[in-house]
Amino acid sequence: MFRVARWYHRAGMQQGAASRPRWADCRLAVALVICVALLAACGDDDDAPSDATGSGTPVPTLSPSPGPEITLLPTAAVTFETADGESVDLTVEVADEPAEMSRGLMFREVLGEDDGMIFVWADDHAGGFWMRNTLVPLSIAFVLADGTIMHIEDMQPLTDDQHTPPEAYRYAIEVNQGWYAENGIEVGDTVDVSDVVSG
Repeated sequence: MFRVARWYHRAGMQQGAASRPRWADCRLAVALVICVALLAACGDDDDAPSDATGSGTPVPTLSPSPGPEITLLPTAAVTFETADGESVDLTVEVADEPAEMSRGLMFREVLGEDDGMIFVWADDHAGGFWMRNTLVPLSIAFVLADGTIMHIEDMQPLTDDQHTPPEAYRYAIEVNQGWYAENGIEVGDTVDVSDVVSG
């Protein structure tokens, strides 16, 4: 841009304005338009982009997609019974179909304080869990058919680590990480899932 301007200045001094070639004027005009556009872009301190009409109206910034649309599952109540005889209620979404189990709590950005998800199998199951595409730190309890908690683990977000209990189980209940410890719930305690099974 500055090279063009210097050339134009030299050409004008050596040849005179009348002898300038027309294309030189066009080049200078294009260079000036580019310069003005660049200065206008650099001088705008507003972080919000403006619309193409130049009216200064902010245009919404697109954020990364959070993944597929979240569909909440039907809910039920489960009640934990601690060794001290305390009862602790939890509202759970019920995942009892393969697609629901596969999806789990993926892409959720938040989980209510006393909310969770229960995975229900018709027969004992031995598979593990992972946290791929799961944004919320979770704790999981693996529960036997009679309602006894046989294993509890913490799971970190967005990891592919396998969380598999030492033996087969009938239910798995995911909650916010630390919820079991905060409520005094431990391995050997029981959970009443009759509301889930009857539903």
